[in-house]
Amino acid sequence: MWLNKDYDKNLSRNSLEQLIREGEHAQQDFKYKISDSRKIARTLSAFSNTHGGKILIGVKDNGQIAGVKDEDDIYMVESASQLFSNPPINVTIEAHQILGKLIWEISVVEGKKKPYMVEEREGMIAYYRDKDENFEANSVLIEIWRQEQASTSKRPVKFSVNEKKLIDYLRVYPNVSVSKASKIMGLQRWTTVETIARLIRWEVLNWYQEKGKFYYFLD
Repeated sequence: MWLNKDYDKNLSRNSLEQLIREGEHAQQDFKYKISDSRKIARTLSAFSNTHGGKILIGVKDNGQIAGVKDEDDIYMVESASQLFSNPPINVTIEAHQILGKLIWEISVVEGKKKPYMVEEREGMIAYYRDKDENFEANSVLIEIWRQEQASTSKRPVKFSVNEKKLIDYLRVYPNVSVSKASKIMGLQRWTTVETIARLIRWEVLNWYQEKGKFYYFLD
């Protein structure tokens, strides 16, 4: 964790105000205050697993600048990034003064050791970022990240018999769940997860989430 304070430079006000005007989005999140290291860890996980991003601490959801009340809150960020995240997540923290108030700007880059998981009370959970929200990753997303770390294989000239069954099905029907794909291909669930992940990596399939359920369709 790297910390920089620019109180005396006062060079960041315009850029910081611009960030706040952008509002919350896929690569930016506002936090009024830090009350739970796990909540921060979820956003760090989501950014690391997706495309990176910034968290502005001391800014309300509507963009109002409230300021950080206690600089000791920074230790909760350290706990989130080092103790509740596996693997640990490196963050850069800039401390800004704007309108007489302290703002923490926490920057996270897209990680190279996905999946980045959070130690939740019910176990280890990975998150991803979609628009301005964090969502729990499912087994297919986690498998995609693991395959990316282990392999650089490219799309083959010919698909396997099971892969072709799934592709042919999706030429007729709009989407499929993992359970349905498992029945179509006649494979165990874990093998189905591996297959769907591989087809997504090869840009044959794509996916979307709706009300907590994941669906897959031809790209």
